[in-house]
Amino acid sequence: MSVTILCYHKVGSLEDEGRSLNVRPSTLKSHISYFARKGLLFVTAGELAGEWPSAAACFTFDDAYSSALEHAVDLLGQFGERGTFYAVPEFVGLASSWDGERARPLAKWDTLRSAQSAGHEIGNHTLTHPKLDELADADVEREIQGAHDRLVEEGLHPGSVCYPYGAYDDRSLKAAEQAGYKVGMAVRPIAASPLLALPRVIVAYSDSLPLLLYKLNLRPLLRRTRALQKP
Repeated sequence: MSVTILCYHKVGSLEDEGRSLNVRPSTLKSHISYFARKGLLFVTAGELAGEWPSAAACFTFDDAYSSALEHAVDLLGQFGERGTFYAVPEFVGLASSWDGERARPLAKWDTLRSAQSAGHEIGNHTLTHPKLDELADADVEREIQGAHDRLVEEGLHPGSVCYPYGAYDDRSLKAAEQAGYKVGMAVRPIAASPLLALPRVIVAYSDSLPLLLYKLNLRPLLRRTRALQKP
């Protein structure tokens, strides 16, 4: 794939955000710096609907945590780069209740609009953050279309959709397409609609730059080698 798509969540210290779904600001900065030094073009997820660049990086941040907007917008801005933040309209300005005891604050509408003004994309992460493949047909449509409508009402311009938990099915892809999306973010790809279910690399707290590069380059190579060695 000519575009490296990374999936982050929270961005903060261990004391403030814990390890789960979090990276330290210094870790994120090292990742941004690496791709910037490599001369890769930074693109928002929505921009992938057009002609794909020969080499690019796409930084995505699920759930639009307050910590991600606080740190990632600034860090990307230091390098003159942009990313995509996926917001859940019914929970904007509240907390991530789907995280249970680890619930953390989510960015407010003004913060999201400010990020958009700085060149970042605020994408569609459904209305209430459910597992789409467990919903009835009408609810799948409501989650995606309803989130889109609310984001637009708040002055935002989502160019892509992201499926919570990486859970989706053919109905999710159809609903995304009906809502006008050409790009969707997942974890595992689906051949039938490749742009509506793009695979991403999930970044964990322990993913220093060397470990991230291992995930991106060496681990896939080792998997292919093992597959070829099987009788």
